[in-house]
Amino acid sequence: MKSITTDKNAGMRFAFGDIETGGLNERLDNGQLGMEYYPIFEIAFIITDRDLNQIGEPIRIVIHQTEEEIAKSHPWALEQHTKSGLLDEVRKSTITLSEAQDMIIAHMKALGVDKYDHKQRTGAIFAGNSLMLDRDYFMAQMPTLHGYMHYRQLDVSAFAISCRAWAPELEDLAMSVKKGTHLALVDIQECIDEMRIYRDHLFGGRLPVVNPCQ
Repeated sequence: MKSITTDKNAGMRFAFGDIETGGLNERLDNGQLGMEYYPIFEIAFIITDRDLNQIGEPIRIVIHQTEEEIAKSHPWALEQHTKSGLLDEVRKSTITLSEAQDMIIAHMKALGVDKYDHKQRTGAIFAGNSLMLDRDYFMAQMPTLHGYMHYRQLDVSAFAISCRAWAPELEDLAMSVKKGTHLALVDIQECIDEMRIYRDHLFGGRLPVVNPCQ
């Protein structure tokens, strides 16, 4: 009689996320790092299963910042976020950074995505593009959210760099889905579409589970 093999990774959940901020994470003239100094304006997440199928509805939160905080931003960020209309939303928002953190975690829990459990290999795995920046900001300004997700993450940008070195035509194909809006929810969806291209071309979609008893 053949035994039934349980796929121990079936419960993987990717938390594709993105933030929009007042700047990058360079060392500033005042001695602070960008992640400590610049404000977070917007945060959004789309939860998927390991096959990149969306679970539930996305969440997008615009965080209120005072004029003093907004003025800290790098000139490029001020220009970009003014042009997109994001700063108008920031001024109208009543949601604090702490409230936004609680709302994101509550959203994940409502979708059955708990804090990452290393023994069970279940819970939230952060995913997205150029994640070091986002993770730095989480660590500095949203530490509970930072700790909620696996310390390892799926950085789609690493696939892009790999393809640039060894399969540039694939990177060109994947980059064709990106519009560069610098709006968190739009950027996340483009990132998921980009990851699908890498997955399908590099891995042939998800490989079937192999039963070692067969």
